[in-house]
Amino acid sequence: MSDVSPPPLHVLLVDDDKEVLDQLIASLPKEAAGFPLVWDACEDFDDAVARISHRRYDLVVTDVYRDRKGARKGVNAADERAHDVVGAIRDKRFCPVIAFSDGSKPENLVTGPFIRFVDKATGNRGLTAELASILDSGVPGLARALHDELDRAAGSYLWGFLEANWTKLKSVRDAKVLGRIVRRRAAIQLGRLDPEDEKGLERATVDGAEYYICPPISGREFRLGEVLRENVAEGAPPSFRVVLTPHCHLAYQNGNKPPRATHVMAARTVSALQVSANHPSGVNVGQRVQSPAKVGQPEGRYWFLPGFLDMEDLYCDLLQVESIPMADLVTRFTRFAVLDTPFAEALQSCFVRLYSAVGLPSLESSRYAHLEPAPPKK
Repeated sequence: MSDVSPPPLHVLLVDDDKEVLDQLIASLPKEAAGFPLVWDACEDFDDAVARISHRRYDLVVTDVYRDRKGARKGVNAADERAHDVVGAIRDKRFCPVIAFSDGSKPENLVTGPFIRFVDKATGNRGLTAELASILDSGVPGLARALHDELDRAAGSYLWGFLEANWTKLKSVRDAKVLGRIVRRRAAIQLGRLDPEDEKGLERATVDGAEYYICPPISGREFRLGEVLRENVAEGAPPSFRVVLTPHCHLAYQNGNKPPRATHVMAARTVSALQVSANHPSGVNVGQRVQSPAKVGQPEGRYWFLPGFLDMEDLYCDLLQVESIPMADLVTRFTRFAVLDTPFAEALQSCFVRLYSAVGLPSLESSRYAHLEPAPPKK
Protein backbone atom coordinates (compact mmCIF):
# COMPACT_ATOMS: atom_id res chain seq x y z
CA MET A 1 0.00 0.00 0.00
CA SER A 2 1.24 3.47 -0.83
CA ASP A 3 1.65 5.99 2.00
CA VAL A 4 1.15 8.88 -0.43
CA SER A 5 -2.05 10.80 0.28
CA PRO A 6 -4.45 11.22 -2.65
CA PRO A 7 -4.47 14.67 -4.25
CA PRO A 8 -7.28 17.00 -3.23
CA LEU A 9 -10.22 17.16 -5.61
CA HIS A 10 -11.55 20.58 -6.57
CA VAL A 11 -15.34 20.98 -6.58
CA LEU A 12 -17.25 23.93 -8.02
CA LEU A 13 -20.43 24.62 -6.06
CA VAL A 14 -22.99 26.84 -7.82
CA ASP A 15 -26.17 28.32 -6.37
CA ASP A 16 -27.80 31.67 -7.15
CA ASP A 17 -29.03 32.03 -3.57
CA LYS A 18 -26.07 33.32 -1.52
CA GLU A 19 -27.64 32.27 1.77
CA VAL A 20 -28.11 28.70 0.55
CA LEU A 21 -24.61 28.73 -0.92
CA ASP A 22 -23.07 29.78 2.40
CA GLN A 23 -25.02 27.09 4.24
CA LEU A 24 -23.86 24.43 1.80
CA ILE A 25 -20.21 25.46 2.01
CA ALA A 26 -20.39 25.31 5.80
CA SER A 27 -22.10 21.93 5.97
CA LEU A 28 -20.87 19.82 3.03
CA PRO A 29 -18.05 17.35 3.81
CA LYS A 30 -14.41 18.32 3.44
CA GLU A 31 -13.51 14.74 2.57
CA ALA A 32 -15.28 11.92 0.73
CA ALA A 33 -14.23 8.44 -0.45
CA GLY A 34 -10.76 9.12 0.95
CA PHE A 35 -10.21 12.30 -1.09
CA PRO A 36 -9.77 15.75 0.45
CA LEU A 37 -12.29 18.17 -1.11
CA VAL A 38 -11.63 21.81 -1.91
CA TRP A 39 -14.92 23.68 -2.47
CA ASP A 40 -15.07 26.74 -4.73
CA ALA A 41 -18.33 28.67 -4.27
CA CYS A 42 -20.01 30.58 -7.11
CA GLU A 43 -23.35 32.40 -7.06
CA ASP A 44 -23.56 33.47 -10.71
CA PHE A 45 -24.27 31.06 -13.56
CA ASP A 46 -22.33 32.97 -16.23
CA ASP A 47 -19.36 33.25 -13.89
CA ALA A 48 -19.58 29.48 -13.30
CA VAL A 49 -19.42 28.78 -17.04
CA ALA A 50 -16.42 31.12 -17.32
CA ARG A 51 -14.65 29.32 -14.48
CA ILE A 52 -15.30 25.94 -16.05
CA SER A 53 -13.73 27.28 -19.27
CA HIS A 54 -10.51 28.47 -17.62
CA ARG A 55 -9.98 26.33 -14.53
CA ARG A 56 -9.84 22.63 -13.86
CA TYR A 57 -12.52 21.16 -11.63
CA ASP A 58 -12.92 17.49 -10.73
CA LEU A 59 -16.63 17.77 -9.93
CA VAL A 60 -19.38 20.37 -10.33
CA VAL A 61 -22.34 20.60 -7.94
CA THR A 62 -24.88 23.05 -9.31
CA ASP A 63 -28.33 24.32 -8.57
CA VAL A 64 -30.77 24.10 -11.47
CA TYR A 65 -31.02 27.77 -12.38
CA ARG A 66 -34.22 29.60 -13.09
CA ASP A 67 -33.46 32.31 -15.62
CA ARG A 68 -36.41 34.49 -14.63
CA LYS A 69 -35.54 37.36 -16.97
CA GLY A 70 -35.17 35.26 -20.08
CA ALA A 71 -38.12 32.92 -19.67
CA ARG A 72 -40.06 32.28 -22.88
CA LYS A 73 -43.65 31.15 -23.13
CA GLY A 74 -43.93 27.38 -23.26
CA VAL A 75 -40.28 26.86 -22.27
CA ASN A 76 -39.22 25.64 -18.86
CA ALA A 77 -36.30 27.97 -18.08
CA ALA A 78 -34.97 25.57 -15.46
CA ASP A 79 -34.64 22.89 -18.14
CA GLU A 80 -32.62 25.23 -20.33
CA ARG A 81 -30.23 26.28 -17.60
CA ALA A 82 -29.65 22.72 -16.38
CA HIS A 83 -28.94 21.67 -19.94
CA ASP A 84 -26.59 24.65 -20.43
CA VAL A 85 -24.39 23.89 -17.43
CA VAL A 86 -23.94 20.25 -18.44
CA GLY A 87 -23.26 21.27 -22.05
CA ALA A 88 -20.68 23.84 -20.95
CA ILE A 89 -18.81 21.15 -19.02
CA ARG A 90 -19.04 18.51 -21.77
CA ASP A 91 -17.61 21.00 -24.28
CA LYS A 92 -14.52 21.60 -22.15
CA ARG A 93 -13.45 18.45 -20.33
CA PHE A 94 -14.56 15.40 -18.41
CA CYS A 95 -16.10 16.54 -15.13
CA PRO A 96 -18.99 14.77 -13.36
CA VAL A 97 -22.00 16.90 -12.44
CA ILE A 98 -24.49 16.75 -9.59
CA ALA A 99 -27.50 18.98 -10.30
CA PHE A 100 -29.95 19.76 -7.50
CA SER A 101 -33.27 21.56 -7.34
CA ASP A 102 -36.32 22.08 -5.15
CA GLY A 103 -38.48 20.96 -8.08
CA SER A 104 -38.70 17.97 -10.37
CA LYS A 105 -35.80 16.89 -12.57
CA PRO A 106 -35.66 19.00 -15.75
CA GLU A 107 -36.63 17.05 -18.85
CA ASN A 108 -33.51 18.16 -20.72
CA LEU A 109 -31.21 16.86 -17.99
CA VAL A 110 -30.16 13.38 -19.08
CA THR A 111 -28.73 11.61 -16.05
CA GLY A 112 -26.21 8.77 -16.07
CA PRO A 113 -23.19 7.41 -14.18
CA PHE A 114 -21.53 10.84 -14.11
CA ILE A 115 -24.56 13.13 -14.36
CA ARG A 116 -26.74 12.95 -11.24
CA PHE A 117 -29.83 14.77 -9.99
CA VAL A 118 -30.70 15.40 -6.34
CA ASP A 119 -33.94 16.79 -4.91
CA LYS A 120 -33.20 19.59 -2.43
CA ALA A 121 -35.84 18.07 -0.16
CA THR A 122 -33.32 15.35 0.75
CA GLY A 123 -31.04 18.01 2.22
CA ASN A 124 -27.31 17.53 2.48
CA ARG A 125 -27.85 13.82 2.93
CA GLY A 126 -28.83 13.38 -0.71
CA LEU A 127 -26.00 15.53 -2.01
CA THR A 128 -23.43 13.77 0.18
CA ALA A 129 -24.64 10.32 -0.91
CA GLU A 130 -24.39 11.17 -4.62
CA LEU A 131 -21.03 12.81 -4.05
CA ALA A 132 -19.68 9.68 -2.35
CA SER A 133 -21.16 7.45 -5.05
CA ILE A 134 -19.40 9.30 -7.87
CA LEU A 135 -16.09 9.50 -6.00
CA ASP A 136 -16.28 5.80 -5.05
CA SER A 137 -16.27 4.98 -8.77
CA GLY A 138 -12.65 6.16 -8.80
CA VAL A 139 -13.14 8.03 -12.07
CA PRO A 140 -12.77 11.64 -10.79
CA GLY A 141 -9.61 10.65 -8.93
CA LEU A 142 -8.31 8.88 -12.03
CA ALA A 143 -9.00 11.93 -14.21
CA ARG A 144 -7.14 14.14 -11.74
CA ALA A 145 -4.21 11.69 -11.54
CA LEU A 146 -3.97 11.49 -15.34
CA HIS A 147 -4.03 15.28 -15.64
CA ASP A 148 -1.26 15.61 -13.03
CA GLU A 149 0.77 12.78 -14.57
CA LEU A 150 0.49 14.38 -18.01
CA ASP A 151 1.83 17.62 -16.55
CA ARG A 152 4.76 15.73 -15.03
CA ALA A 153 5.48 13.79 -18.21
CA ALA A 154 5.44 16.86 -20.44
CA GLY A 155 7.30 18.95 -17.86
CA SER A 156 10.07 16.41 -17.28
CA TYR A 157 10.65 16.18 -21.04
CA LEU A 158 10.67 19.96 -21.56
CA TRP A 159 12.88 20.69 -18.54
CA GLY A 160 15.11 17.67 -18.97
CA PHE A 161 15.85 16.58 -22.51
CA LEU A 162 14.56 19.57 -24.49
CA GLU A 163 16.23 22.28 -22.44
CA ALA A 164 19.55 20.39 -22.42
CA ASN A 165 19.50 19.86 -26.20
CA TRP A 166 17.71 23.00 -27.38
CA THR A 167 20.58 24.34 -29.50
CA LYS A 168 20.96 20.98 -31.29
CA LEU A 169 17.28 20.44 -32.01
CA LYS A 170 16.73 23.11 -34.62
CA SER A 171 13.69 21.41 -36.16
CA VAL A 172 11.62 21.73 -32.99
CA ARG A 173 11.77 25.51 -33.15
CA ASP A 174 8.62 25.09 -35.22
CA ALA A 175 5.82 25.28 -32.64
CA LYS A 176 3.69 22.69 -34.46
CA VAL A 177 6.54 20.19 -34.58
CA LEU A 178 7.35 20.83 -30.93
CA GLY A 179 3.72 20.29 -29.98
CA ARG A 180 3.60 16.93 -31.77
CA ILE A 181 6.86 15.80 -30.16
CA VAL A 182 5.73 16.69 -26.65
CA ARG A 183 2.32 15.04 -27.11
CA ARG A 184 3.87 11.86 -28.52
CA ARG A 185 6.50 11.64 -25.78
CA ALA A 186 3.94 12.21 -23.01
CA ALA A 187 1.47 9.73 -24.54
CA ILE A 188 4.11 7.01 -24.75
CA GLN A 189 5.26 7.66 -21.19
CA LEU A 190 1.72 7.52 -19.83
CA GLY A 191 0.87 4.44 -21.89
CA ARG A 192 3.91 2.30 -21.20
CA LEU A 193 5.38 3.21 -17.84
CA ASP A 194 4.13 1.87 -14.53
CA PRO A 195 3.09 4.97 -12.56
CA GLU A 196 3.71 3.12 -9.29
CA ASP A 197 7.27 2.12 -10.19
CA GLU A 198 9.76 4.56 -8.67
CA LYS A 199 12.36 3.70 -11.33
CA GLY A 200 9.96 4.47 -14.17
CA LEU A 201 10.16 0.99 -15.70
CA GLU A 202 7.82 -0.26 -18.40
CA ARG A 203 5.05 -2.58 -17.29
CA ALA A 204 5.77 -6.28 -17.73
CA THR A 205 2.10 -7.33 -17.83
CA VAL A 206 -1.08 -5.68 -19.09
CA ASP A 207 -4.81 -6.14 -18.79
CA GLY A 208 -6.60 -7.50 -21.84
CA ALA A 209 -8.42 -4.19 -22.33
CA GLU A 210 -5.04 -2.54 -22.92
CA TYR A 211 -4.71 -4.40 -26.22
CA TYR A 212 -7.21 -2.03 -27.77
CA ILE A 213 -7.80 1.58 -28.68
CA CYS A 214 -11.52 2.19 -28.50
CA PRO A 215 -13.05 3.95 -30.23
CA PRO A 216 -10.51 4.03 -33.11
CA ILE A 217 -8.81 7.40 -33.55
CA SER A 218 -7.86 7.18 -37.23
CA GLY A 219 -10.94 8.92 -38.60
CA ARG A 220 -12.28 7.28 -41.75
CA GLU A 221 -9.10 5.29 -42.43
CA PHE A 222 -8.90 1.62 -41.52
CA ARG A 223 -5.70 0.30 -39.97
CA LEU A 224 -3.73 -2.89 -39.50
CA GLY A 225 -5.27 -4.57 -36.45
CA GLU A 226 -8.70 -2.96 -36.85
CA VAL A 227 -11.34 -5.14 -35.18
CA LEU A 228 -14.56 -5.15 -37.21
CA ARG A 229 -17.95 -6.37 -36.03
CA GLU A 230 -20.07 -7.86 -38.79
CA ASN A 231 -23.56 -6.40 -39.10
CA VAL A 232 -25.62 -9.53 -38.47
CA ALA A 233 -29.35 -9.98 -37.97
CA GLU A 234 -30.75 -9.18 -34.54
CA GLY A 235 -30.39 -12.20 -32.26
CA ALA A 236 -27.61 -13.75 -34.34
CA PRO A 237 -24.27 -14.40 -32.58
CA PRO A 238 -21.71 -11.62 -33.07
CA SER A 239 -19.00 -12.13 -35.67
CA PHE A 240 -15.67 -10.29 -35.84
CA ARG A 241 -12.81 -9.83 -38.32
CA VAL A 242 -9.34 -8.36 -37.81
CA VAL A 243 -7.67 -6.36 -40.60
CA LEU A 244 -4.29 -7.71 -41.76
CA THR A 245 -3.63 -5.20 -44.57
CA PRO A 246 -0.89 -2.64 -43.69
CA HIS A 247 -2.10 0.87 -42.96
CA CYS A 248 0.03 2.36 -45.75
CA HIS A 249 -2.28 0.62 -48.26
CA LEU A 250 -5.41 1.83 -46.47
CA ALA A 251 -4.53 5.51 -46.02
CA TYR A 252 -6.17 8.22 -48.08
CA GLN A 253 -3.52 9.79 -50.29
CA ASN A 254 -3.12 13.57 -50.11
CA GLY A 255 -6.12 13.78 -47.84
CA ASN A 256 -8.81 12.72 -50.32
CA LYS A 257 -7.41 10.35 -52.93
CA PRO A 258 -8.81 6.84 -52.31
CA PRO A 259 -6.56 4.23 -50.66
CA ARG A 260 -4.38 2.09 -52.89
CA ALA A 261 -5.97 -1.11 -51.60
CA THR A 262 -9.20 -2.01 -53.38
CA HIS A 263 -9.61 -5.07 -51.14
CA VAL A 264 -8.81 -5.58 -47.47
CA MET A 265 -7.36 -8.80 -46.12
CA ALA A 266 -8.96 -9.82 -42.82
CA ALA A 267 -8.76 -12.82 -40.51
CA ARG A 268 -11.89 -14.47 -39.21
CA THR A 269 -12.19 -15.05 -35.47
CA VAL A 270 -13.29 -18.12 -33.54
CA SER A 271 -14.31 -18.63 -29.92
CA ALA A 272 -11.32 -19.19 -27.65
CA LEU A 273 -13.44 -21.50 -25.49
CA GLN A 274 -14.31 -23.60 -28.54
CA VAL A 275 -10.68 -23.88 -29.62
CA SER A 276 -9.63 -24.82 -26.07
CA ALA A 277 -12.31 -27.53 -25.97
CA ASN A 278 -10.96 -28.98 -29.23
CA HIS A 279 -7.39 -28.99 -27.86
CA PRO A 280 -7.87 -29.99 -24.22
CA SER A 281 -4.53 -31.53 -23.23
CA GLY A 282 -0.87 -30.63 -22.98
CA VAL A 283 -1.25 -26.84 -23.10
CA ASN A 284 -1.62 -24.64 -20.01
CA VAL A 285 -3.47 -21.34 -19.81
CA GLY A 286 -0.29 -19.27 -20.21
CA GLN A 287 0.48 -21.02 -23.50
CA ARG A 288 -3.10 -20.65 -24.71
CA VAL A 289 -3.05 -16.86 -24.40
CA GLN A 290 0.36 -16.40 -25.99
CA SER A 291 0.49 -14.80 -29.39
CA PRO A 292 0.61 -17.02 -31.31
CA ALA A 293 -1.10 -19.49 -29.00
CA LYS A 294 0.43 -22.94 -28.57
CA VAL A 295 -2.72 -24.65 -29.82
CA GLY A 296 -4.01 -25.80 -33.16
CA GLN A 297 -2.47 -27.30 -36.26
CA PRO A 298 -0.26 -26.01 -37.66
CA GLU A 299 1.08 -24.30 -34.56
CA GLY A 300 0.99 -20.54 -34.98
CA ARG A 301 -2.38 -20.32 -36.72
CA TYR A 302 -4.17 -18.76 -33.71
CA TRP A 303 -3.53 -15.30 -32.30
CA PHE A 304 -5.27 -14.54 -29.01
CA LEU A 305 -7.73 -11.63 -28.70
CA PRO A 306 -8.67 -10.89 -25.06
CA GLY A 307 -12.38 -10.30 -24.46
CA PHE A 308 -13.34 -6.64 -24.49
CA LEU A 309 -16.70 -4.93 -23.89
CA ASP A 310 -19.24 -7.40 -25.32
CA MET A 311 -16.66 -9.33 -27.38
CA GLU A 312 -15.78 -12.68 -25.79
CA ASP A 313 -12.24 -14.12 -25.74
CA LEU A 314 -11.42 -14.98 -29.36
CA TYR A 315 -8.65 -16.26 -31.56
CA CYS A 316 -7.77 -14.79 -34.94
CA ASP A 317 -7.59 -17.85 -37.16
CA LEU A 318 -4.83 -17.01 -39.62
CA LEU A 319 -5.86 -19.94 -41.82
CA GLN A 320 -9.28 -18.35 -42.31
CA VAL A 321 -8.41 -15.21 -44.22
CA GLU A 322 -10.80 -13.44 -46.57
CA SER A 323 -10.45 -10.61 -49.06
CA ILE A 324 -13.15 -7.97 -48.53
CA PRO A 325 -13.84 -5.25 -51.13
CA MET A 326 -13.08 -1.86 -49.62
CA ALA A 327 -16.59 -0.66 -50.47
CA ASP A 328 -18.10 -3.52 -48.43
CA LEU A 329 -16.29 -2.63 -45.22
CA VAL A 330 -18.64 0.23 -44.39
CA THR A 331 -21.83 -1.63 -45.29
CA ARG A 332 -20.98 -5.08 -43.88
CA PHE A 333 -19.09 -4.10 -40.74
CA THR A 334 -19.03 -1.66 -37.84
CA ARG A 335 -15.72 -0.43 -36.48
CA PHE A 336 -15.34 -1.92 -32.99
CA ALA A 337 -11.77 -1.17 -31.84
CA VAL A 338 -8.20 -1.27 -33.12
CA LEU A 339 -5.23 -3.17 -31.74
CA ASP A 340 -2.72 -0.82 -30.16
CA THR A 341 1.05 -0.88 -30.68
CA PRO A 342 2.81 -3.34 -30.43
CA PHE A 343 -0.07 -5.83 -30.58
CA ALA A 344 -1.07 -4.99 -34.17
CA GLU A 345 2.52 -5.42 -35.33
CA ALA A 346 2.81 -8.70 -33.40
CA LEU A 347 -0.28 -10.02 -35.19
CA GLN A 348 1.24 -9.05 -38.54
CA SER A 349 4.51 -10.76 -37.59
CA CYS A 350 2.66 -13.99 -36.71
CA PHE A 351 0.76 -13.88 -39.99
CA VAL A 352 3.93 -13.39 -42.03
CA ARG A 353 5.79 -16.09 -40.10
CA LEU A 354 3.00 -18.62 -40.63
CA TYR A 355 2.81 -18.06 -44.39
CA SER A 356 6.54 -17.70 -44.99
CA ALA A 357 7.45 -20.99 -43.32
CA VAL A 358 9.60 -23.26 -45.51
CA GLY A 359 9.47 -26.99 -44.90
CA LEU A 360 12.77 -28.92 -44.97
CA PRO A 361 13.35 -32.69 -45.01
CA SER A 362 14.89 -34.02 -41.80
CA LEU A 363 18.51 -35.13 -41.80
CA GLU A 364 19.38 -38.66 -40.78
CA SER A 365 20.38 -37.91 -37.21
CA SER A 366 22.33 -41.13 -36.65
CA ARG A 367 25.07 -39.90 -38.97
CA TYR A 368 25.78 -37.02 -36.62
CA ALA A 369 26.03 -38.91 -33.36
CA HIS A 370 29.56 -37.58 -32.93
CA LEU A 371 28.10 -34.13 -32.26
CA GLU A 372 26.43 -35.34 -29.06
CA PRO A 373 28.16 -33.75 -26.04
CA ALA A 374 30.29 -36.10 -24.01
CA PRO A 375 28.80 -37.18 -20.67
CA PRO A 376 30.20 -35.25 -17.69
CA LYS A 377 33.13 -36.86 -15.89
CA LYS A 378 32.39 -38.23 -12.45
